[in-house]
Amino acid sequence: MDKSNTDQLHAVMLLATLKPSPQRSNTDLLCRYTARYFTKNNAASEVIRLVDYHILPGLKRDMGEGDQWPEIIPKLLASDIIIFATPIWWGLQSSLMQRVIERLDTENDTLLETGISPFANKAGGIVITGAEDGAQHIIANLCNFMVWNGLTMPPACSVSRLGDIPEDKSDEEIFAMFDSESTKDMAEVMARNLTHIVRLLHRDPYKDKRVNRTNISAGAVGIRHK
Repeated sequence: MDKSNTDQLHAVMLLATLKPSPQRSNTDLLCRYTARYFTKNNAASEVIRLVDYHILPGLKRDMGEGDQWPEIIPKLLASDIIIFATPIWWGLQSSLMQRVIERLDTENDTLLETGISPFANKAGGIVITGAEDGAQHIIANLCNFMVWNGLTMPPACSVSRLGDIPEDKSDEEIFAMFDSESTKDMAEVMARNLTHIVRLLHRDPYKDKRVNRTNISAGAVGIRHK
């Protein structure tokens, strides 16, 4: 589908905070702050707080009774932009973010078997918060996973905010604080770049083509050797 600059896009943010609703989450705050810049680029945003769902461990789209991942995956497949949003825990992404990676493995199987990704012509981005080091490491891991699953990652496609966020301030006061920091520039540039690249992809999508494994060596990243 050809989507011009005036057509609205849809971004889904997978929020991997460990705090269930209605607890306040710094990563949720940064997601909602970033969503304002998506709005300025004519892209609606939906934040899915993963901890509020019962997502079973496993490697299938549907792990059976009680699994709510099947409620989430259709939203990803229908979106234009997918954001992985995670706090930092001991230098790594949260366990819920890792659970998403594991559950998306079945979508990776489709790519490996056919050469066609369910996420082709979609763009990916990353949101990170934390009071410790590890953001660059997490960005590297998540970017690697996302690109090998067919998502397109434009330049500057991450927003990270490290350091404490005052608990006694309102959301709007915190957003004003973000406005005075580099957080604003990161959110603005990421939203602009993601919406730009996905509109380019809609006008000139990747061609559906099966993988030619003739010259692919065994053990190549993202390719299943047979």
